[in-house]
Amino acid sequence: MKVLKKIINALMTLIIAIGGLFLVLYFLGIVPYVVLSGSMEPTIKTGSLCFVNKNISIDKIKEKDIIAFKLDDGTLVTHRVKSITEEGIITKGDSNKKADNNVVTKINYVGKDMLWIPKLGYMVMIFRTTNGKIIFLSCIAVLFICGILFGDDTKKTEK
Repeated sequence: MKVLKKIINALMTLIIAIGGLFLVLYFLGIVPYVVLSGSMEPTIKTGSLCFVNKNISIDKIKEKDIIAFKLDDGTLVTHRVKSITEEGIITKGDSNKKADNNVVTKINYVGKDMLWIPKLGYMVMIFRTTNGKIIFLSCIAVLFICGILFGDDTKKTEK
């Protein structure tokens, strides 16, 4: 019984800590995105979770930085800065042979990539599906109910 309580407490603490971390990062302007293509491999692998800092101005971007920007259709892209011209920033995926056709300007610039965690994006993608949300919320509910049912015994033992 004590082992089950420790497991429940550890899982709830982990979920709250991760949720809190993402919330703090969001308020700091650091937003996670999932990499869906292999254009930045081997540096950033498909399925990685990328953290983009929206607070870094386009004026502070230098050659070889990795940035996130939006295409005309709204697709988010993460590529490396190849050069900076008067028109804007020219980018290229590490595994692409040619530079991108789109020029990054203040209008479509999102931010600078700060960190990426391989394969974590796959898990995030699962939670974006309806089944993933149902499974996640069900697990939270089960943990919460177990926490109530197998709650703190300190009051019972004191009497």
